[in-house]
Amino acid sequence: MKIALIGINRYAKFLNFACDLHVYAFQEYLIQHGHDVTILDYKPAYFYDFNMRNPTEYTERKYREAILRNATDAKQKAARETELEKWAELAVGYRSVTVERERRFDKFEAFIGKHLKFTAEVYDSDLLEIEDPGFDCYICVTDVIWQPIARHVFDRGFLLGSKAFEGKQKISYAASRGATSDFTEHEAELFFEYLSDISDVSVREADFGAYIEQNSDVKAPTVMDPVMLHDKAFWQNVSEKPKLEGFVLLYYVMEQATDTITKAVEYAKANDLTLVELSDRPLKHGRVTDPDVKHIARYDVGMEEWLGYIEHAEAVFTNSFHGCCFAVQFEKKLFVGKRNGQKVPNFLATFGLDDRQFTGTTDVAELPGDIDYTPVKKKLETLQAASGEFILGALDRASARIERGERTDLAVYEQKRRSLMYPASFHSGSSLSAADTKRVVVATGEVSLKRTKSGAIEYSTPGMRYKNDGRTTLPSNRFVLPGKELIGWSLRFRIDNSWFWYLDDGTIALGTVAGKELEGRKAILADGATIPHLPVNHVSIAVFVAQWRPASN
Repeated sequence: MKIALIGINRYAKFLNFACDLHVYAFQEYLIQHGHDVTILDYKPAYFYDFNMRNPTEYTERKYREAILRNATDAKQKAARETELEKWAELAVGYRSVTVERERRFDKFEAFIGKHLKFTAEVYDSDLLEIEDPGFDCYICVTDVIWQPIARHVFDRGFLLGSKAFEGKQKISYAASRGATSDFTEHEAELFFEYLSDISDVSVREADFGAYIEQNSDVKAPTVMDPVMLHDKAFWQNVSEKPKLEGFVLLYYVMEQATDTITKAVEYAKANDLTLVELSDRPLKHGRVTDPDVKHIARYDVGMEEWLGYIEHAEAVFTNSFHGCCFAVQFEKKLFVGKRNGQKVPNFLATFGLDDRQFTGTTDVAELPGDIDYTPVKKKLETLQAASGEFILGALDRASARIERGERTDLAVYEQKRRSLMYPASFHSGSSLSAADTKRVVVATGEVSLKRTKSGAIEYSTPGMRYKNDGRTTLPSNRFVLPGKELIGWSLRFRIDNSWFWYLDDGTIALGTVAGKELEGRKAILADGATIPHLPVNHVSIAVFVAQWRPASN
């Protein structure tokens, strides 16, 4: 049975150390148990055109876009100010660490090249609607992969809801929704529809599992993050010892982590230790400003170095879930600051380490001492066994279903596709001359108009949705162009982020917005014709592009 893993790995925008490490841990665990495993090189739906090696231009562009965005009321203005602050900080940060970011990225890629087995082709949620990577079983693996996202509601690939996964064996291992509160009604409806098609579900946080089980018939046991499936010796083989000795590690993610930083500084000063500051934020000199503490801030580290700093630190201060995981793996003195969500408190409670989390008012002299790791290790062994039993049992069941020749009724998926509804607009034509474009008008009616960057006109009917059943008909043309008459319409549509064209042989093809590379192959639909069924699981919007010829005398 050929198995593919899908999750957040090399496309973590902040170059988060744990993203490649947890997929590496899971890959190695399955290989050790005799499974044929490949990692799907998958770009998340929210990745867009982000430049991983040098994100400066991207963040500066997002800042400019936020400045130009129209804000008409107090709520919109406040949201824009928040966004401007975020993009300004990132743009300045990435500009300041240009060289260090390149080094960090290159180290991440070197680790990937040495340790991870990826597919040769890069996939996204669009490509997985038209191309089958060819695996028998897909496992969506850990971290925050089931969190609602802007524009897309969920990343369909992470929920194994793309067309390529239909009829295949599906498993989730340690999936997380992060700090997200309970889903909205619409989100929940979509989420549980996806979840019902996954044969074996497991989650990383117990509260998420409880939410799933309270709102569906799906069993969702809690399992260990993959980095916890191995012992200390496994990670020592990956870790790289730093040259520095006698230091405290400060590692924080996401939030400003003021309390974590403050307590780490106080502890380092009180114990005459150097403070090593690491983060996933682009900070050339870090956030520590106290001149009385010996301080080193590094941004250009790779995963092996990060593990080394944890393994050899005198103490670890962190607000990171995976920072906690590896501190426990290396049996370190651990102190934990504030963090949104429950995943860090849940982790600490699991191992009886609740007292390791401090508050902003905790005096550094009151911090607890060394950790007795004997009961922690016994608990870890128990959880490792239970987690291994879940995933290996799920794979055994998947393999048995394949051997028995069990087949999923694919008609169910087709029925869902035919119930899809999507908005559509009507474009005056991408092949018109500039003069013709200026002469196009739209007949009267309750339509919304817009002028595209190319000068063309698009109209749509507000609130109108078209059903993907292969029986819905096109409304009558509203364009008027003196001296020309309408031949019909070509059809392009966007699934998530990419555009596709409907061709004259009834197939669809990935193309640019203009689709010039597909000229001569596009289907032309007569005015009032039946709209063809689109064999995909999602359509964000369809655009019918007018095709013209000289009017007959």
